[in-house]
Amino acid sequence: MQAAPGRDIGYARRVAARHLGRIVGWGAACVVVPAVLGSALGRSGLATGAGSAVLVTLVLVLWLPRAAHAAFDAARYGDAARRYRVIAATAFTAARERAALLSRAGCDLAAGRHAAAGRILEAFDGDALDAAERVTWLNNRACVALETGAEPHAALALVDAAVALRPDVPAVQHTRAAALIAVGRYDDAIGVLEAMRAGGELSPALEALRCRELARAWEQKGQLDYAADYRARARLVAR
Repeated sequence: MQAAPGRDIGYARRVAARHLGRIVGWGAACVVVPAVLGSALGRSGLATGAGSAVLVTLVLVLWLPRAAHAAFDAARYGDAARRYRVIAATAFTAARERAALLSRAGCDLAAGRHAAAGRILEAFDGDALDAAERVTWLNNRACVALETGAEPHAALALVDAAVALRPDVPAVQHTRAAALIAVGRYDDAIGVLEAMRAGGELSPALEALRCRELARAWEQKGQLDYAADYRARARLVAR
């Protein structure tokens, strides 16, 4: 991936040119393909070409993001990553491309590809991101730090910054609980994990992760029965 958005004016111009080129290219395809089919096949070819252009546009703009999110929620991280890659490659705006890349990093993290996730995240300039993007970027960086054995207080600082921006995101709270466990604050971690469901039901994948972290926290406190119970819950939910 290229240098991060917002690092210099030249990069911003290149990004704008890239997305403008995609828009122009797609617009040209939507005109040329129906015209060619129309000249070869008449009105039926024109209608087929126009209909195909509309269908592909709807798939890219509407269906593909929803399908990628659904695959991630179902823990099909490979499928989700491939869909986010297509979204990033065909994005007409810088914001859409950034969102797809950040989501791809999340897929890599969930699948255990920590180095790949780190490469994506390192290419971003956090100061150039909007609030929602920055939350995802901070949270994913904290996850990479925790999974790769970095100093746990640094990971906690990253996720605390994300929580300050969006305290209502369960996935961020899960990361914070994992960081609290890593620094030995087990009671605080249990409190965070128990509060995660206050806003409603979690996805099965996130609920399984929550139960696993609860098992870790209770085990560290010496409550092995509680830990075993939460591990059993995690296995049941993950089926």
